[in-house]
Amino acid sequence: MKNFELFVDEIVGKWRKEKKAILENKGLGSPSNREVGDLAEDYILRKIKVLNPKYISIKSKGSQTPSDIYTVAKRKGYWHIMLIQVKCSVTKGGIYELDENERKVFDELAKFVKSQIGTSEYMTKYKNEPIIISNGYAGVYRNINLTPTKHLLEKKRAYKIFRLNSSKLIIENIKNEVKIAHNL
Repeated sequence: MKNFELFVDEIVGKWRKEKKAILENKGLGSPSNREVGDLAEDYILRKIKVLNPKYISIKSKGSQTPSDIYTVAKRKGYWHIMLIQVKCSVTKGGIYELDENERKVFDELAKFVKSQIGTSEYMTKYKNEPIIISNGYAGVYRNINLTPTKHLLEKKRAYKIFRLNSSKLIIENIKNEVKIAHNL
């Protein structure tokens, strides 16, 4: 998807200006949440890189929206925009999961992305094409007992899908493809 990075930058800027809700209330403490979060996000980016079809991925600058990672791929007959919230912990059982209110905010971001596809100058070419937007969660365990430190994907979940121009698509197939993509 041409100009996807510019589109994400636009989304982040508008969200920050208009919505201002981010999901940063839980984390590790020391080292800094931002540093540990960045390492976990980089780990998830490496996992996305090997998905088929190939996804183009952008890490949200400074985690200024509920999605830490924005990624897109052309799938069979539609574009898939995947929004991923990454959480990390040094204890397997301590990986924070989004609560209901945080998931609602995450849904609002997905709806916001959907609405901006029709108005963004960067998406003019795509606004009439079938697009599926999904949001999901990746819970990463940071094993600090190993040298070097290892990251493992312990929890993953696709939350919801949001459809645009998708009336001709077989939605059950899409739900399955989205779930597989979010399994990383």
